[in-house]
Amino acid sequence: MITKKAILAAMLAAPAALAIAAPAHAQVAGIAYANPTSVVASSKAFGAANQQISTTYKAAFDQMQQRRTALDNELKPLVAQLDSNKDGRVSEEEAKAAQTAKNPAVEKIRTAQTNAQNDLGRLSNPAARAELFAIESVLRQYEAAQLRVVNARKISVVLSPEVFMYAPDSANISQAIVAEIDKVAPTVSIQPPADWQPSRETLAIQQQIAQAAQIQAYQQAAAAQQRGAAPAAGAPAATGTQPPKPAEPR
Repeated sequence: MITKKAILAAMLAAPAALAIAAPAHAQVAGIAYANPTSVVASSKAFGAANQQISTTYKAAFDQMQQRRTALDNELKPLVAQLDSNKDGRVSEEEAKAAQTAKNPAVEKIRTAQTNAQNDLGRLSNPAARAELFAIESVLRQYEAAQLRVVNARKISVVLSPEVFMYAPDSANISQAIVAEIDKVAPTVSIQPPADWQPSRETLAIQQQIAQAAQIQAYQQAAAAQQRGAAPAAGAPAATGTQPPKPAEPR
């Protein structure tokens, strides 16, 4: 069984966990729900596109990681100037005191962060557009795939997960839609036309997938820290920097 709270929690799960398997039997009273973000994230086409993006834009991702490392190195001596009690961290009180005193390190930190964000945005933009184009290409298959599932299961109404206060697991047809998309479009292009612009829905889905990936990465890092082990390779430490993948929406 699934409750509204559980559905909302699933929206923040890792992309691989977003697809909740649904039994093959008919939906209750012909009512079902589906999550487009779950469908896109779980599709073979999106997974293949992300692998291709990782390879195609590897140099850019490496440069982004180098830029983050450079920012961390630039900020360390500046942040140390705000750490008045030298305990290795800047408290809220110390930050406020530095701002009140107009400590020049505060403005230098802001400038360094702004410059880094601009550089990261420039480096990530091509990969982000490629990912957006892949997402939108998968979404083009969504309506037809959903219709095939609806007809096959004799479903009368398909709603979004947020509408439900309670529903059995069998009401979730997201994975069935994924299976239909995988049949007809196991791969999609990551090369958008020069004049192409993503839709609002595409941007929203990319953001939701990126947030889920970040949450998963931080949870893994926290779990590793609790076990007294170093974070897994590729998992970002909780230092305020963003993971290199998925690419930030532009």
